[in-house]
Order: sequence, then C-alpha cells, then structure tokens
Amino acid sequence: MPAAIAAAAALLIGLLDAVKAPGAWDLMARQPAVGLEILVAMAFVTFLLILPIKRLCDRLVMRRTVRIDNGMVSVKERWHLRSSTWDEPLSNYSGLVHHVRASLSGTRHELILAHPKRHKSVLLSVAPSLSQNEVARVAALLGHREIPARELYRVGLGSWRLAPHSWREAAHA
Repeated sequence: MPAAIAAAAALLIGLLDAVKAPGAWDLMARQPAVGLEILVAMAFVTFLLILPIKRLCDRLVMRRTVRIDNGMVSVKERWHLRSSTWDEPLSNYSGLVHHVRASLSGTRHELILAHPKRHKSVLLSVAPSLSQNEVARVAALLGHREIPARELYRVGLGSWRLAPHSWREAAHA
C-alpha cells in the first residue's frame, strides 16, 4: 500500500511539473494531438494506479460474518458506507476445499466451502497447518465431502462450462 501511494504521489508531482514547464502549453497549442496523447496516457496510468488501490482499501476495511445454521449459509459483509447480506442453502455448495497457499512468508492452510458460483464460496478457516483429520471432521459436520483444491480454479462461461461440474472423489485425485 505505501508503494502504491508513493507511485501515485510521484505521478502527481510529475504531472504538475509537466504542466508548469515553460514550453508545455506552447507545444500542446501547436500540436493538439500530442496534448491529447499525453492526456489519454495520464488517464490510463491513473486508472491503473487507482483501481488496485481502491480494491486494496476495500479489502482492508471489509468485514465478513458467516453463519451456518439450519442448513443455510448466511453472509453479512460490511464496507465503509455500504453493507450486503445474502443467504444460500448449504445443499447448494459443492464441498469443502483444503487449499494450501505458499508465499515468501510461509504457508497457510485455508478451508473453503466451495460453491459453483465463485463469489458465493466462503472462507471458513485460516491456519498455519491443518491435519487431514481436522478437514474430515469439518466436512462431516457440514455434511459435505472434501473436493480437490484445483476445482476452485475451474473456468465457467455462463451456462456452458469448460470443465465438468461433477468432482471426483478426493481419494481418486
């Protein structure tokens, strides 16, 4: 986040210096196409900087509450000035995914209740490690089976899917 803010500040300073340069306005008056190109380029770079910063800020301030009760998954999400609530029957979920993420800072294990519509998948747990017994216990509590993590990355296009919707048993993966 600090690097993005520093890049945005550098862009703004460069833009102000360019506008205050003595020959900048004369050049744009003589060649309006150059001025238009510069304007479009600055708008594009600003868009490339602002969009990730906005998404990052939204992710930092978002709070999500998940409740699984009586066969329903209820999710309440809160941001700065808005909130969203939705419910989905537990039976609509495809299964439980044990997903391991690796980065320079180490690995983290995630338990995700996977839904065919990716935006309705729910992160249930994040831990430094999870045993297979813990995953099996949560899957049994939810009444779902464990499915392979690669199923999170299947691509679908509307009603036509590039990958089959049915998952093989985790034991055969």
